[in-house]
Amino acid sequence: MKLQLSVLFSLLGLLGCMEAKLCFEECSDVGALQNVEIHGCYRRSTYPHKQNFRCRGRVGPPCTVVRGQTVYLDLKWTAGGFTNITQDVVWQSGFLDLPWAGMETDICKYTNNGSACSQPGIQGETNHLMFPIYISEYYPAGKYNLKWKIMEHPSLAELTCFLFTIKIV
Repeated sequence: MKLQLSVLFSLLGLLGCMEAKLCFEECSDVGALQNVEIHGCYRRSTYPHKQNFRCRGRVGPPCTVVRGQTVYLDLKWTAGGFTNITQDVVWQSGFLDLPWAGMETDICKYTNNGSACSQPGIQGETNHLMFPIYISEYYPAGKYNLKWKIMEHPSLAELTCFLFTIKIV
C-alpha cells in the first residue's frame, strides 16, 4: 500500500511539472502575436511547492521535451484574409540559421480547426494553430534557440514570428 501511494504521489508530482507556459519573444514588427504555448513541456519544479517562473522575452527556463514524444504548439495570432499559410522553423545556431528537420510546412489543416485556408476569414481576426511536433529520436540532446515564422504562401508575407528556446533530453 505504501509503495502504491508513493508511486501515485510521484506521478502526480511529475504531472505538476508539465506546463504549457513558454518563454518567447516576438521577432516581427507585425505585432500580431497573442499567445504561444507548448503543451507537453517539462519544467523544473520545487516539489512539493509549486514554482511560478517569470519570463523576460525568451529569457527563462527552456521548454524541455523528450525524444520520441509529441508536443503541441498552441499559437494564437491576429491576421486574416489569407488563402494559404506555411511555416518556417529554423535553429539559430549562432553562425547561420539551419532548417529544423522534419517539420511540416503546410499548416492550413492545423489552423482554425482545418478551416483557415478554405474560409479565409476577416482581416484582424484571431487565428488558432494547434500543431503537433514530433521530437524525433535523431535530434541530438541539447538546447536550441528556434525561430518560428508563419507566412502567407506564395508571397511569403510574414504573418507572425517568434523566438524561443527548447531543450531536448
